Formats: sequence, structure tokens, C-alpha cells
Amino acid sequence: MFSEIVAVGTRTGVQIFDLRRGTKIAGHTGVGVCSSQGFALTPTWTATLSDAKPVCHVHMLNRGDTSAKLIFPLPEEITCLHAIDQGRYLVGGATSGRILIWAPASGRLLRSWDAHYGKVTALASNGGVLVTGGEDAAVHVWVLSQVLASDMDTPPMPVATMAEHTMPITSLHTSNLPLLSSRGRVFSASRDHTCKIWRVRVENTDDGKETRIEGRVDLLGTLLYPAAVADICVDIQETRVFAATAVGVFQTNMYQKLDAASSGPTLVALGGHKGTVIVDGHIPYPAVESDVIAVSLSIDGSLLVSAVATGVVRVWDTASRQCLRTLTDKTLAAGVLQLTTQMAPPQLGGPRAGATAGLHRPQVLTDTVMAPKISAISFVSLQRIPQQTHTDAISDTAFDAPVRTKLNDTVEDIKHFERGLSGRWPYSETSREDMGLIGDTRPSSDSAERLVSELVRQNDRLQRHHMRTRRLNDELYQGAALLLTEDYQLIEFPSVLLPNGVVLGSVVNIDVRRDKQTEKHQRCEFRDLQDQILQTFGTHQPQPPKIHIGHTTQTWAVIRWDPLDLASAELRSLHLYRDGQRMMQHMPGSLDQANKICAVKTTGLDVDHEYEFMIEMRTSAGTVFSNSVVVRTHALDNLSGICVCFGDCESQDEVDGLKETLDRMGASYAEELSFNVTHLVARYKSGSVFEEATKYNIPFVKPDWVLACEANGKLQPAIKYALE
Repeated sequence: MFSEIVAVGTRTGVQIFDLRRGTKIAGHTGVGVCSSQGFALTPTWTATLSDAKPVCHVHMLNRGDTSAKLIFPLPEEITCLHAIDQGRYLVGGATSGRILIWAPASGRLLRSWDAHYGKVTALASNGGVLVTGGEDAAVHVWVLSQVLASDMDTPPMPVATMAEHTMPITSLHTSNLPLLSSRGRVFSASRDHTCKIWRVRVENTDDGKETRIEGRVDLLGTLLYPAAVADICVDIQETRVFAATAVGVFQTNMYQKLDAASSGPTLVALGGHKGTVIVDGHIPYPAVESDVIAVSLSIDGSLLVSAVATGVVRVWDTASRQCLRTLTDKTLAAGVLQLTTQMAPPQLGGPRAGATAGLHRPQVLTDTVMAPKISAISFVSLQRIPQQTHTDAISDTAFDAPVRTKLNDTVEDIKHFERGLSGRWPYSETSREDMGLIGDTRPSSDSAERLVSELVRQNDRLQRHHMRTRRLNDELYQGAALLLTEDYQLIEFPSVLLPNGVVLGSVVNIDVRRDKQTEKHQRCEFRDLQDQILQTFGTHQPQPPKIHIGHTTQTWAVIRWDPLDLASAELRSLHLYRDGQRMMQHMPGSLDQANKICAVKTTGLDVDHEYEFMIEMRTSAGTVFSNSVVVRTHALDNLSGICVCFGDCESQDEVDGLKETLDRMGASYAEELSFNVTHLVARYKSGSVFEEATKYNIPFVKPDWVLACEANGKLQPAIKYALE
């Protein structure tokens, strides 16, 4: 099974997951993806647009590499990025509608021009053809060789334009077949609830005077969905279209089966002419979450990845439309904006060759041993303005900067490299004429010489590594002795364990016995460990809290609980519910605090009103609820809820008299501040008791307040007797 990765662009960075296993293997944080095409992914690096300012961050695609390799400013606010030819070109779309093309190997800005009347929202490419979409609801097709060869002062013109959409373009997809042939297709999605299928052909036309590059566009059909389309992806055979919409994910089969009773063909292709609008036949995926904003498909089309704005990323089986797994990582909670799938590079567990420069590897090692981390990438800081205005200057200097090339140790890569040097194109004879439209993209003679020199150096290093491996193998082989048993079986045995003086022909007795006593002891230890784990974690569970009413007044009540019993679990949070509604009440955050305080004061209650309270306890072993208690706040004439703490008064006789008054009223007093204290009675503001009272929001009143409560027979407002 080949390895694939899925790159998830979030508001905190880009995370790389193994598509088949769902495990995170690489990623970086610190720069949020700004849009649905906010980062570009190649086998060696990722370029991410910052959502805070016009800055680009470049990271090497390695396990454990989280820091940016390059950070540089951009000429304007870029909304989307797209890498062409595995990073040889980097295309950016700006909010102003401009398209910018860089050569990352040298950092040169090759060309920039006004392409759309609004923000550029989508980019795609196919060979030497660039397809762009914007907020002006238009899709343009550009030929790169024509764009890069035109005069800087003359803006290039698109070879074809698709203007059938009525709202901004959200996603573009190009077929794997070249657009230089009549079978190339472009899929465009828009907020107008549609996905349109175009047949695009770019060709040379000769009218006898000059040869021009022209494009021809035919609308094959329109897929109409029940909501705005945020993203699309198409399988490699172009038989299925997957759309991400605000109401879920839909699959549209472009070839649908007819009834068995029909005499015609069993499969019929949808679309085929401009007026075809396909409304029915969209197969929905199980609606777990709505507002799906991104979808991406595996290379073989068997797995589909979907993402919603809240950060839920799911992997689906396209045959059964069942969710196989959900990708989990704390960085996804910040929000997902983009999904991209591709083959895993060697440094992330991708395929490697079984033989390298004469060093033969077993297949099991080839499949499991990963390539070392990449140490250099062909990427320098991008220019903000173009420095060349002449066509020849651009073509001669765009790729002359020193490029550090890393050759993968795969047979296919070496064959592809040799094809590039020999000048043979990996295309059929019928399409070679059309391929001339994209210009000569092969390296110049100087560049080829440098690559050949680098290949020779790589070969020398591999030969030296091969010799060291052979030498080590010989040493290990010489350290092993071959023993011949009586039944003529060969045994390789370490020679260091043989007695001294053993030579060829010596007879050696080797005694190998089974230690049953040690096995029995280890089994007993294992059973004891299992019993200990069961007793610690399996027999005792967190118990529901037991709560009761502590103290009640006219406007607040104290809810108390017994010490919490969590067994071996950890306390996550405590929440107080009043009449079935969760309250924004500050609760202890740890088990030690909860068992130390064992109480909470809830305020803001109505006078003479009944309430029901309950506590929710969330632990690492689950959530449990306490018993419910009913409390009724006091009426104004019920003074039993008053609890007074005394500060500095005139004399002890005054304090004693106030205590007698409180006893007659049915109220109480406390020597120290606590949850039950309702008022602080004092003549002067002094001492630490006032700091504690301020901390617990306890009002300061004069002794006259106690006398007024007794005289009127009901609770008096504290503001009239507030201590100045």
C-alpha cells in the first residue's frame, strides 16, 4: 500500500497527517492560513500566507521541524498560493485582482499583471496552463510561456474566459489530461450553488501571416446543488465529483446506471452540451456536521477527506460513504480552511527504491525505513518587484541562481532525470507538438552540467557508503562461528562465547535449557500487576457529589458538599446548575481546592423565592451529577439569615449589647469572616478584616443598622447605614 498524506490548513498553522492511519506526522504552528488556498505544498516545503499581515512563511517538510526556514514580506496582500511543477513556479493571487509568478529557486518575481476585477479566490494549473478564478465570477485560462515571454509593459491576455457563473468562484480543478488536448477539462465551483464542467483546448492557429495561441472552451454541463459550493474535488478518472456545501458533502456520479429493462447501454454519461443542468442524482454523505468548507480525495479515489469550519476533519470511504475515522489534534479546534492530499515524500515515509548504487535492501527494510530529513530546499526570499524587463533577460536569469538539488534514491526519479538530460519528452508523439506551447522548460547547458556534477558526487558518496556497509558486514560475518550438528544442521554462533582454543574440527557442547521457575515467577508478577491495576482503576469509580444547603438569606445561599471521591480519576471541572440552567459561577478548579472549601456562595437571588440547585462534576472517567436540593430565600421580615462579624467599635460593652440584640432578633454572629457572614459591623475602617470583607464583597455597616432592623422588624437596606 502506497503512503499518502493530507495537509490540513488551520488558523494556527499547517498540520500533516498520514491519510491511511490518521496519525499526525509533521506540521507547524505560529502562522494561520488566511484562506481556502492559503498554503502551497510540495514534496520538500510548504509556503503559508499569514492571516495577520502580508508575510509568507516557508517551512521544510520534515518530521519535527516546526520553525520557519524563511519569513519574508510580500508586495501586497496575497489571498491564495499555488505551486507548479513541484515548486519550480509559485503563483500568488492578490486582493487587488493581480496574479504574481515567482521562481522560488532564485526568488525572482517573473511577472505580475491585473487578471481580475476583484479578489483572486482560486488557482489551478495543468502542464503549462494556469487557470484562475476571482470574485468577479470569471474564470481565465493563461498559457505560462505566453505570459512570461510578453513585454512587461503590455499586460497579457487570457487565451480563454469562462463567464457563466453569477457569483464569486470558490474552487477550481483541472483534469490530469493536458489541456493541450481536446479531452482536458476544468471544473469550477461558485457560491451560486453550481459546479460547471468545461472542455478546454489550447492550440496553435496559423492564418498564413502569424502563429497565435488560442483557446477554445465548451460548457459540458452544470451541477446544481442545494447550497453554495465551497470546494470540489474530482477522481482521477473524472467519473465522480465531490462537493463541499453548507448543508454537507455530495457525490455526483458522472456515469449513472439505467434500469435493467432498458434496451440501450447500461451506463449513461451526464451532461454533454451547454444547456444541461443536473439537479437530481447528488448522493449526500451522512450529515454529521453542516457547513463543510473543504474536501480532498486520495489518489486512488477510495478515501475522501472533509473538513468543517469548527475543526472537525473526517475520512470517508467513498464506496460505502461511511466515516472511517476523525483526525484529532488540538490545533484543529482553531478552525480548518484548506485540505490537500498528495503522495508522501520519502522523508515522511513515502516509497523508496529497493536498490541504490549497488546496495541491495530486503523489501521489508525498503517499506519500513524512512529517508533521512531534508537539510536544504531550493527556496530563497521572493522579490517584491520585478528587476528584469527584457524577455531574454528573464529567460536567461530566472533559474541561474545556485540551486541545491537533492536526488531521491528511487529508480523512477533517476530515469526521469535521465530523460530530462537526453531531451526526450515523457509524452506521446501526438501531443508533443502541443507541448511546445509551454516553452522549453529543460535546464540550460550550464544547469545540466551542474546537475551532472552533483549526480557524480552523489554516486561517489553512495559508493563509499556501500564499501563501509560491506566492511561492517564482513566484520560481523567473521565474528560468527559455523557449527555443524550431528544431523548435519548448520548453526551460526557468536565466536566470543566459545571457549579459548577452539579451532576447526573442535567439538563444542552447547547446553540450552528452559527456565520454568523464572517463567512461573514472571507469570505471577504479571498477574499481581493485573490485579493491582484492576483494584486501582477498575473497581472504584467517581462517586456523585452530595450537596446540602449551608446558609440562606434574602438574596443569596451557600451550597455545601461533602469531600469529593474521585477514585483514581482527575477532576476536570465543577458546574453549578440552578433550576436546570448552568450558572456562570466561579467554582474550584482542582480537587484540593474543592475538598478544602467544600462550599460555594450563589448570589443575585430573588426575595422569598424557591430554587433548585445541582452540581455537575466532570472527571477524566466521565461526568456525574449530584443530588438536587431545594432552597427558599427568606422574606424581608425573616431576620434569621443575618450573620454579623464585628470590626472596631467604641467599646466591648457596645459589642456585647449588639450581640444581645442579634439574639433577640433570631440572627447570629461570627468571630471570623466566612461564607455565612452577611454584614461587617464597625465604627472605623481599620485592620485586615476590612481587606477580607472587600475580597468577599461583604458590606460595611454601622451599629445603628442592627438597631434599625430590630426596631422595624425586617431587613433594612445597608446603603443607608454604610460606613463612610
